Amino acid sequence: SSDVQESSSSEIALSSSEVFSSSSKIESSSSEKIPSKIYDCSEYECITTAYLNPEIEYGEYLDTRDNQVYRTVQIGEQTWMAQNLNYKTMGSICPLQKDSLCYLYGRLYKWTDAIYACPTGWHLPNADDYKELNNYVEEHNNDLPVGTSLKFGENNIWGFSGLLAGRRTSIGADSEYQWYAYFWTSTETEDGKAKVRLLIKDKDYFGYNTFDKEAMLSVRCIKD
Repeated sequence: SSDVQESSSSEIALSSSEVFSSSSKIESSSSEKIPSKIYDCSEYECITTAYLNPEIEYGEYLDTRDNQVYRTVQIGEQTWMAQNLNYKTMGSICPLQKDSLCYLYGRLYKWTDAIYACPTGWHLPNADDYKELNNYVEEHNNDLPVGTSLKFGENNIWGFSGLLAGRRTSIGADSEYQWYAYFWTSTETEDGKAKVRLLIKDKDYFGYNTFDKEAMLSVRCIKD
């Protein structure tokens, strides 16, 4: 199974020059490649589609709280947002605390914000929701590793388009930007932490871990 545990205690540090260089490359590639069919992007805040799969028929959802438009994707019986949530809560931040990265990667949230951040009709996935996603993809993936096909890139066959936004640790350090994608679940653990799903730049699996709720991670919303 591709549903495996990955412990990530090490920090991957980028120098300021590396961060500047990698951020600039991403920003320059952020042009839209999938035009909106429903919402006029001159009127609404359309989240970038630069990393989505143009061969997939995406749905569109307007978050009326801030007029941001997200693409949605059907995977098995589930409907997911195909982009990280970018709704601004009081405590959320942009990756590396750089505003332009929110448009590309969405915001990072503490768990207490994450469980209430999704719009009406959507919710923060629990561990079983992600398990169902993992199992469906694994069963229908033609032997392609689950983690590979859930990340953005040439193997993004399901349109989930996981982006490596990294995290902010519970002690306030930016970590693993462009190396890891961490997604909160709503499932708590007995020791007061919460379960997390993760994708890694150079690994093929869709891993899981538990994090302190003060960490700041990405959110993917799933339809009720």
